[in-house]
Amino acid sequence: MSDEIHQAIAAIGEERNGEKALQILYLSAYFAPAKNIHLDMFSDILAKNEEAGAAIELLKQKSLVESFSKDTAFVMKKTIQKVIRTFLKRIGKEKEILIIAIPLVMYRLIENEIHPNYVDHALSLLTYICEFHELVELSAELPSLVVSTLRKQNRLEEAFAFAKSALDFLEKALGEGHSATLSMQHTLTTVLETEGKHVKAEKASKELHEKDFKYSTKEEMVQSLIMHARELCELSKYEEALPLYQKLIGDRTVLETLESGVLTAWNDYATLLNDMGRHSEAASILQDVIIQKRIVWTPDDQYGVVSRRNLAIAFLAQENYNKALKHLNEAMFEGKERLGKLHPDTLRAERDIGLVLLRKGDYDEALKTLGIVEKKFKQVLRENHPDILCTQANIITALINLGKYDKALEISQYVYEAYRNSLGEKQNETLQVKNNIGSIFLRQGKLNEAIKIFREVYRGFCDVFGPEHYKTIEVRTTLDALGHFSQTTGIESETLHVAVQEGDLNKVVELIENNADVNEKDFEGRRPLHYATFNGHIDIVKYLLKKGAMHDAKNLRGETPLALASGSRMKNLLISVGNLFKAVKEGNLTNIVKQAELINVKDKNGFSLLHWVVNNSQKCIVKELLDAGCNPKCSSLKGNTPLHIAASKSNMDIAEILLQSVTSKDLNDFVNAKTTEKGNTALHVAAKNNDLDMVKCLLKHGACYDIPNKEGETPVQLSSSRSVSDLLNVTRKLFSSFQEGDPDVATLLKSLGISNLLVVTKARNSEGLTLLQVAAGNKHRFSSREFAGLFQGMNLSERKQN
Repeated sequence: MSDEIHQAIAAIGEERNGEKALQILYLSAYFAPAKNIHLDMFSDILAKNEEAGAAIELLKQKSLVESFSKDTAFVMKKTIQKVIRTFLKRIGKEKEILIIAIPLVMYRLIENEIHPNYVDHALSLLTYICEFHELVELSAELPSLVVSTLRKQNRLEEAFAFAKSALDFLEKALGEGHSATLSMQHTLTTVLETEGKHVKAEKASKELHEKDFKYSTKEEMVQSLIMHARELCELSKYEEALPLYQKLIGDRTVLETLESGVLTAWNDYATLLNDMGRHSEAASILQDVIIQKRIVWTPDDQYGVVSRRNLAIAFLAQENYNKALKHLNEAMFEGKERLGKLHPDTLRAERDIGLVLLRKGDYDEALKTLGIVEKKFKQVLRENHPDILCTQANIITALINLGKYDKALEISQYVYEAYRNSLGEKQNETLQVKNNIGSIFLRQGKLNEAIKIFREVYRGFCDVFGPEHYKTIEVRTTLDALGHFSQTTGIESETLHVAVQEGDLNKVVELIENNADVNEKDFEGRRPLHYATFNGHIDIVKYLLKKGAMHDAKNLRGETPLALASGSRMKNLLISVGNLFKAVKEGNLTNIVKQAELINVKDKNGFSLLHWVVNNSQKCIVKELLDAGCNPKCSSLKGNTPLHIAASKSNMDIAEILLQSVTSKDLNDFVNAKTTEKGNTALHVAAKNNDLDMVKCLLKHGACYDIPNKEGETPVQLSSSRSVSDLLNVTRKLFSSFQEGDPDVATLLKSLGISNLLVVTKARNSEGLTLLQVAAGNKHRFSSREFAGLFQGMNLSERKQN
C-alpha cells in the first residue's frame, strides 16, 4: 500500500491542480481519521471553490480520500494518513505542514458557526504539535479554543478531561506563569462552573487568583477575582465573598463603570445581596447594570440575560410579580435570540417564570412549566447538575402545595442527598431542600421528625446567613410555634438536651449509651454541656466531660459552658479543664492520667487530650492515656482521629500503639476513618507525605489501598514518591490478578520479599476484602496451601528477627 500511495503522490504532482491537492492531502494527514473534513477548512489556501473541487476530485481518483456531502466534505482513512505522515517526516516537511495547519484550525474555532468535527481535527492536530517544542509556543492558544468549542457544543466531560491534560502539558512546556497556561486554567475553572462542580471550581479559582497576582495583567486579575467570588457565593460562603466584591467595585457607582469585567462583578454582587435578603439594594444595582451593559455588550454576551433574571428575582422577593414576569419574559426572549432556546441561561429564565407562578399560588401551572424546563435541562446537562436539582427543588414546592406529599418527599430526599454530596451540608440550596423535607413531615403530622429537621436547618441558616436573616427568622418562628404546639398537646421527644435540663442522670447515661451525640447542638447552638452548666447539674457535667463533651464550645450567642456556669464548684471544674488543655499543649503533662473523669474531654475543635499528646509526639503519655481509658477512635469536628495526626507527623511508633489499642472488631473502621471535609484516610495522609514506613504500617493493619476520598482520589494518586507508588500499585495489581484469575500471580507474590508480602497480604480493597478472601471468592488456582507456605516463611522470618 505504501508504494501505491507514493506513486499516487508523484502522479498528482504532475497534474494541473496537483500542488493544491497535495497541500490538502498533507494537511489532512494530521486531522481526525474517518471524520468529515470540510472544504472550508482550506479556504485560506484555496482561492476559488472550483480549485477545491478539482483538487478533491484528483485525490478521489487516486483513492486517497473519499468524498461525501455533495463534494463539500471528504474523509481520509487512518492507514493512508499514517503513510502520508511517515513520508512527510522522511522528507523533512512535517514541521512545515504543521505550521500551516495551526492557523487554519485556530481561525475556524474562533468563528461562531463551526462544524462539529473541527474540534476533533484540532484535538488530533495537537497530538502531533506536542512533538515540536517551538510549535507548542506557536499554538499555545489552541488548547483553550478547543475547550471553549467543546463547551459550546455541550461536550462538557470531554472539555474537562482535555482541559486538565492540556493544563498539565502547558505548565511543563511553557511554565505556570505563561499567558496560555493561565488562560487554560481560566477555561478549566469555567468548565467546572458550567458542570456545576462548584467545590472544585472554587478551589481552582482561588489557585488561579494567586497565580494571576504573580503573573497577570490587571484585567486578567479582575476576571480570576470575579470567578473566585462567584464560586464562594455558589458555596454560600458569603462572608468570604463580600470583601472580594468590595475590592472589585471600589468606590465607584455602577453608572460610573464601563469596564465589562467590573459590571459583571456588580451583577454578581447584586446576586449576593439578593441571597442575603437585601432585595431593594440589589434591584437598584441591577437596573443600573442593565443600562451600562447595553453600552458594552458583545454579540455573545450572556450577562444581559443574567442581569434581567437577577433583577426579576429581586422584584419577586418584594412580591412585585408583574415586574418580575416582565423582566423574565424579556430575559427569555433575549436568551432565545442571542444564546439559543436550550442555552442554560434561557432555560433559567423560563424556570424562574415557574417560580413566580409558585409564589402567586398558581401551583398547577407552575408544576407544568417546571416539568417542561426540567426535561429541557436534562437534554443539555449532565445528571444531577445544579440547574436540574434547582428545578426539581421548585417542583417539590409545587407538589407540597398541591398536597402530593409522598411524591414530594421522594424527590426531596433524592435532591437533598445530591446537593449534600456535591455542595456540602452547610449550603443554601442543601438547607432549603432540607427545610422542604421538614415541611412535608409537618403536613403529614410527623411532628418529632419535623422538629428535628427544622432545628438542623435553623443551625445551618445561622451558620450561613446569621441569626437575623429572614430565612433564619422564618425557621425560628416555625420552631417557636411547634414548641408551643408540642407543650399543649403533651408531645415531647426524649432528647439528650431535655434529659440534661431536667437533671436526669440515668436518662442521660441511657441516651449516650444508645449513641446519642454528646455534642449535639440544638437550634440555638447549645450543646448538652451548656444546659448542664447553666442548670448547675455538676454530676451530669462530669459525666458529659468524661464522654467527650467539648468544654469550650460556643453557642450562637458566643457563650461557652463556663460563661453560663454558676457556683464556684462548677466554675472551678471547667477552669481546671481549660488549664489541663493549656498544659498539654505546652507539653506539661504532670498527673494528666490521674484525672480520669477528664480523660476524653474535647476542646471547641473536637480535639481530645489524646489528639494533642499525639501531635506533640509524647509516646509514653499516649500509652498512659490509652491504659487509663482514653478513646483512640475519637474524632475532631473535621473528622481527624489521633491516627490521622500520627500519620501527618510521620510517627510510626505512635501509629502502631494506636492501631494495637483498638479491638479487631473496630480496627477496620478505625484505620479507614475519613475526615469530614475531604474524606481522606490516614493512608491518604501518609501517601501524600511520601512516608513509605507509615504506608506499610497502615496497610499491615488492614488499610484499604484503593479507598477514594471525596474528590475520588485514592492514596496512590496523592503520592509523588516512587517507592510509595510502587508498593500501592503492586498491591492493586495483585488484587486485580486474583480477581481476574491471572495464573502468573504466584510469581509476582514470591518476588515481593517477606516484609512487603506481609504488608500486601494484610491490606484490604475498598470492599474490605484481603487478598486471600479475593482469591477464595474467585476460586483462584493459587491454592490455600501455597498461601500457607508463604505465611510460614513469613512467620519464620519474624521469629528469626525477634
